[in-house]
Amino acid sequence: MACVYAHPLEFAFGNIFPIYLGPMLTNAHPMTCYIFWFPLAMAGTCKGHCGYRIMGLVDPHDAHHFYFKLNYGGMYLADYLFGTTTKHPSEKKDEKLRMLGNG
Repeated sequence: MACVYAHPLEFAFGNIFPIYLGPMLTNAHPMTCYIFWFPLAMAGTCKGHCGYRIMGLVDPHDAHHFYFKLNYGGMYLADYLFGTTTKHPSEKKDEKLRMLGNG
Protein backbone atom coordinates (compact mmCIF):
# COMPACT_ATOMS: atom_id res chain seq x y z
CA MET A 1 0.00 0.00 0.00
CA ALA A 2 1.07 3.57 -0.59
CA CYS A 3 0.99 4.42 3.12
CA VAL A 4 4.08 2.34 3.87
CA TYR A 5 5.98 3.33 0.70
CA ALA A 6 8.80 5.57 1.90
CA HIS A 7 12.55 5.97 1.92
CA PRO A 8 14.07 3.39 4.30
CA LEU A 9 15.17 6.08 6.79
CA GLU A 10 11.76 7.77 6.68
CA PHE A 11 10.09 4.40 7.14
CA ALA A 12 12.29 3.55 10.13
CA PHE A 13 12.12 6.90 11.94
CA GLY A 14 8.67 8.07 10.80
CA ASN A 15 6.69 4.83 10.74
CA ILE A 16 8.33 2.06 12.78
CA PHE A 17 10.04 3.96 15.62
CA PRO A 18 6.92 5.92 16.71
CA ILE A 19 4.88 2.70 16.81
CA TYR A 20 7.46 0.97 18.99
CA LEU A 21 8.14 4.00 21.20
CA GLY A 22 4.86 3.85 23.16
CA PRO A 23 5.19 0.19 24.18
CA MET A 24 8.88 0.67 25.00
CA LEU A 25 8.19 3.67 27.26
CA THR A 26 5.27 1.99 29.03
CA ASN A 27 6.94 -1.43 29.27
CA ALA A 28 3.88 -3.01 27.64
CA HIS A 29 3.55 -6.77 27.47
CA PRO A 30 4.62 -8.07 24.03
CA MET A 31 1.29 -9.83 23.42
CA THR A 32 -0.54 -6.54 24.03
CA CYS A 33 1.63 -4.97 21.36
CA TYR A 34 1.25 -7.76 18.80
CA ILE A 35 -2.48 -8.31 19.29
CA PHE A 36 -3.71 -4.73 19.80
CA TRP A 37 -1.25 -1.86 19.40
CA PHE A 38 0.62 -2.76 16.19
CA PRO A 39 -2.48 -3.83 14.20
CA LEU A 40 -4.39 -0.71 15.31
CA ALA A 41 -1.46 1.55 14.43
CA MET A 42 -1.08 0.01 10.97
CA ALA A 43 -4.84 0.10 10.34
CA GLY A 44 -4.87 3.79 11.33
CA THR A 45 -2.00 4.51 8.96
CA CYS A 46 -3.77 2.72 6.12
CA LYS A 47 -7.04 4.51 6.92
CA GLY A 48 -5.32 7.89 6.87
CA HIS A 49 -3.85 7.28 3.43
CA CYS A 50 -6.40 5.18 1.58
CA GLY A 51 -8.46 8.02 0.10
CA TYR A 52 -11.76 6.31 0.83
CA ARG A 53 -14.64 7.18 3.11
CA ILE A 54 -14.97 4.57 5.81
CA MET A 55 -18.41 4.51 7.41
CA GLY A 56 -19.10 7.83 5.70
CA LEU A 57 -16.08 9.60 7.21
CA VAL A 58 -12.88 10.81 5.58
CA ASP A 59 -9.72 10.73 7.69
CA PRO A 60 -8.53 14.34 8.23
CA HIS A 61 -4.92 13.39 7.42
CA ASP A 62 -6.03 12.36 3.93
CA ALA A 63 -6.47 16.08 3.12
CA HIS A 64 -2.71 16.49 3.76
CA HIS A 65 -2.11 14.76 0.45
CA PHE A 66 -4.16 17.43 -1.34
CA TYR A 67 -2.76 20.51 0.43
CA PHE A 68 0.67 19.25 1.67
CA LYS A 69 1.05 22.07 4.25
CA LEU A 70 -2.04 21.18 6.30
CA ASN A 71 -3.30 18.25 8.41
CA TYR A 72 0.10 16.75 9.18
CA GLY A 73 -0.57 14.59 12.21
CA GLY A 74 -2.61 11.66 13.27
CA MET A 75 -3.76 13.09 16.60
CA TYR A 76 -4.69 16.52 15.13
CA LEU A 77 -4.02 18.39 18.40
CA ALA A 78 -0.81 19.94 17.07
CA ASP A 79 -2.56 20.82 13.80
CA TYR A 80 -5.28 22.58 15.79
CA LEU A 81 -2.76 24.44 17.98
CA PHE A 82 -0.62 25.59 15.02
CA GLY A 83 -3.54 26.44 12.74
CA THR A 84 -2.75 23.81 10.12
CA THR A 85 -6.18 22.14 10.16
CA THR A 86 -8.52 22.08 7.19
CA LYS A 87 -11.36 19.92 5.93
CA HIS A 88 -11.02 17.32 3.21
CA PRO A 89 -12.05 18.64 -0.25
CA SER A 90 -14.91 16.13 -0.42
CA GLU A 91 -16.24 17.39 2.93
CA LYS A 92 -16.17 20.96 1.63
CA LYS A 93 -18.11 19.84 -1.45
CA ASP A 94 -20.65 18.04 0.77
CA GLU A 95 -21.13 21.22 2.84
CA LYS A 96 -21.73 23.29 -0.32
CA LEU A 97 -24.32 20.79 -1.52
CA ARG A 98 -26.07 20.86 1.87
CA MET A 99 -26.13 24.66 1.84
CA LEU A 100 -27.68 24.63 -1.62
CA GLY A 101 -30.24 22.06 -0.49
CA ASN A 102 -28.94 19.32 -2.77
CA GLY A 103 -27.44 17.02 -0.15
